[in-house]
Amino acid sequence: MGSERSTRLKANALNFFDNTVIGVASTAPAYSLAASLGGIVAVVGFMSPALLLWNFVPMIGIACAFYYLNKYVGPSAGGVYSWVSTSLNRYLGYMSGWAIAAAGILFLISGSVPAGTYTLALINPDLSDNPVLVSLVSAAWFIVVTFIVVRGIEITAKFQWVLLLIEYVVLLVFAGVALYRVYGVGVPGSTPIHWSWFTFHGSLADFASATTIALFFYWGFDTITNLGEESKDARNNPGWAGVTSVIALLIIFLVVSISVQVLIPEEEIVKHQDDILSYFAGLLAPHPWSDLMILSVLSSTVATLETTLLPSARVSYEMAVDRVLPEVFGKVHPSWKTPHIGTLIIAAISFIGIFSINLSSSVGSFLENAASNVGIMVAYYYGISGVTSAWFLRKRLTDWRILVFGFVLPLLSGLYLVAVGIIVLLESGFSSSLPALVAFALGLPVMAHYAFKNRAWFRSPEVPALSEDVLVGGAGVDRSGDV
Repeated sequence: MGSERSTRLKANALNFFDNTVIGVASTAPAYSLAASLGGIVAVVGFMSPALLLWNFVPMIGIACAFYYLNKYVGPSAGGVYSWVSTSLNRYLGYMSGWAIAAAGILFLISGSVPAGTYTLALINPDLSDNPVLVSLVSAAWFIVVTFIVVRGIEITAKFQWVLLLIEYVVLLVFAGVALYRVYGVGVPGSTPIHWSWFTFHGSLADFASATTIALFFYWGFDTITNLGEESKDARNNPGWAGVTSVIALLIIFLVVSISVQVLIPEEEIVKHQDDILSYFAGLLAPHPWSDLMILSVLSSTVATLETTLLPSARVSYEMAVDRVLPEVFGKVHPSWKTPHIGTLIIAAISFIGIFSINLSSSVGSFLENAASNVGIMVAYYYGISGVTSAWFLRKRLTDWRILVFGFVLPLLSGLYLVAVGIIVLLESGFSSSLPALVAFALGLPVMAHYAFKNRAWFRSPEVPALSEDVLVGGAGVDRSGDV
């Protein structure tokens, strides 16, 4: 898509199941539940399953958008950046790429800290209150993750299989034990499943507040959109894996949230919202077996660090190939076939942030605010993806499936997510959202610089022409020579 590639990423390295595992692991189910389930219950009570179901709809809409864009525009390491740039607008596409990289870096900084905290909690809970130790252990985990990502996409996928297996087995076993205890044995104070859990009947303000939390549960599955060039059956597998990932996430989120709610009274969930999964496990198993839940959350945290570093490095690589970021980000290791230098640069920036967030109160406060409001950037590039799918296919609605799943659902989902992003901005307040806005706005002068330096790229979008047989299931446009 622009400049010539001297070296490509490793092709045909990932199969459908690898894509799906990476898509699910990217959202960090255990980490998301540990960090946010109590927060949703605090806002809407036991209607949390309703919020998870409601927000599944726009997420599956965006997954459909990714499927059609990947299939008909073409797989690319740039993912959303490439699709929006090629099909809608170069400037919007550029800022989508910047948002992916910036959101990734912010999460790498804030998400690394729990890895240190949970590791120390397994060894000695008292050590997890030491900021220096937390920073050192967090940094150690981050170094391991960075090495694996640099070393190659295949070893990265294998590591994800192990981490996701630990995470899912522990979550499902504890959820199963909780349901058995409540319905098979009987637990005083437990709450039977009720249909009202699956409907929302609160205020609009509560709905908006809980929605912003629930959307965080699903964020991350888009990692696989940046791995198209490294996937087998690249036009189909990543897209289908995205849809499968979102469905798998809905199932695990509902199973665990329901099992927590039937076992623990609402006021206790709110009281223990900062460590709800650990508290949940402690009610079901004695120490040290209850520590398996900490291991699950740790596994989830490490997995999502790896799968957050992946897209940040891949989109930076694609932007460098298009000559709209420094060329160094486009360097590919001759043997490992990964953008190793760009990955190390992003890791170095995040590494500095890991220590800053713990050791400097002012910098730490800035980074924490930025990370907590990263949803603004996510809402932007998810939302623009839905709109791009509809725009690209608007004159190509040759089949009802394309009309429904490629046009209507992505468009409505995209508009919904843009609205949610605006709500997050308004609800959080300008001062709270400022760090995230600054991280996003830093991309504007960089874009202006490259718009002047590489005018040809910004002025000549390349919308691929699709024949009718392609749109009803043909082999797709051959972009093997495109870069």
